Amino acid sequence: MTASTVKGNSIIRMIKYSYSSILLVFSIVLIIGNMFQDQTRLAHQSHPAVALLIMLFAIVWLTMVEGGQGALVGLGPVDTDLYKDSHPMTFRCTNIIYKGDNLDRYLLGRQFMVILIVFVVELCGATHAYGDDDVELWGMPGWLIGIFLVSGVSMILFTCMVGQLNSEIISCHYMLDYRKYYCRLLPSMYQLFTYEVSTALRSNI
Repeated sequence: MTASTVKGNSIIRMIKYSYSSILLVFSIVLIIGNMFQDQTRLAHQSHPAVALLIMLFAIVWLTMVEGGQGALVGLGPVDTDLYKDSHPMTFRCTNIIYKGDNLDRYLLGRQFMVILIVFVVELCGATHAYGDDDVELWGMPGWLIGIFLVSGVSMILFTCMVGQLNSEIISCHYMLDYRKYYCRLLPSMYQLFTYEVSTALRSNI
């Protein structure tokens, strides 16, 4: 690979990073502004600050759920004795997850958890109006509001880029460090409980 090719790839990468970051920041600003205009369901029914706090909590929870999957699945073939002393919390977590069929329970429970969290995020941040004319924000043109707010593009970018993609990439590169904190052990346990509850509910249907 020549120097000119490397330089060209770097320029293209920087362009992609730049417009991706601009779109993400723009989407977050629109979502928060939309909340404080009482144009999201939870903000309208309670208070914009409540909707914002719940959405932030849900997004942080989503990062732990999505990142935890990559870390746990990636650590499967690794001998746990290699990190028993250096990463005791990760060791504890993997011992629980890889006991019996707990990994299958974890993965299925994780899917239920992701659906629940994304629903909560949408409830907090997505506009509940049905047409371009029903949504107004800072005098922006209707076509811009229609693209980002009414269609849900802003929520898609925010949820995927902040809550899912970044954490998945980071956890795949730093599997041991991602699972070493106690706050990241809890989602795994709750996902197991979620799956157990869901199977109990299905058995009663």
